[in-house]
Amino acid sequence: MKAAIICVGTELLMGSTLNTHSQYLSLKLSEIGIPIYYHGVVGDNPERLKEMLEHYYQTVDLIILSGGLGPTEDDLTKEIVCEYMNVPLVFSEDLHQNLIERFKKFGSRTMTPNNLKQCYIPEEGIVLANPNGTAPGCIVSQNGKTAILLPGPPNELVPMVDNEVFPYISKLAKGVLVSKYIRTFGIGESACETEILDLIGMTNPTLATYAKLGEVMLRITASGETEEEAQQLLEPVLKEVENRIGQYIYAYDNEELEVVL
Repeated sequence: MKAAIICVGTELLMGSTLNTHSQYLSLKLSEIGIPIYYHGVVGDNPERLKEMLEHYYQTVDLIILSGGLGPTEDDLTKEIVCEYMNVPLVFSEDLHQNLIERFKKFGSRTMTPNNLKQCYIPEEGIVLANPNGTAPGCIVSQNGKTAILLPGPPNELVPMVDNEVFPYISKLAKGVLVSKYIRTFGIGESACETEILDLIGMTNPTLATYAKLGEVMLRITASGETEEEAQQLLEPVLKEVENRIGQYIYAYDNEELEVVL
């Protein structure tokens, strides 16, 4: 299974809101061995969202979208995704009643007619409960493709992913990814790559270098049916890297230089 992440919202493009969802969702997908092919950010524009769906679905099987599930006119993610996937939206009386009860608890806030938008769900789709907001998430599948629609606010998205989405996609995933990060100091990225260039062309595991402030970090990632299998593939490459540039390695994974020092 191959995945893409689309974050919807003009505020993300303008920089007024920090997009933390892409990193969070990528980490969650990596835990269960689903590779991420694309990250995308698109404004509240129906045509551009359609274009992005068309482009990504030529390559991936799973698209996770965040944002655009609210009650206002520019919240169109659900409508555009269902139109693209040719899945009708149907009114849910259960969601309607839940929404009425939620607004009763709000006290001073009145439920306006546009809130009824949030009661429409994809036909035969899976509804994802949102105890922290009024916009439910949903999962819609058609012709071997799956879209998971999530609300934009982090306090709504994160619990929904942890409690409902992650268990669902864990059943779809086949295999796991295991990564090992190698922290080096005293060697530049170009010199480091030169020492390990023949290893970088591998496909499983993969090896890549990343320049960071004052250091170079290497990442080895292996995929396998189980974590143990992936680890067995990773270990020989790790040892070979240590043999070649071991004098520059100061730590692994999340150990910071000042802590090691």
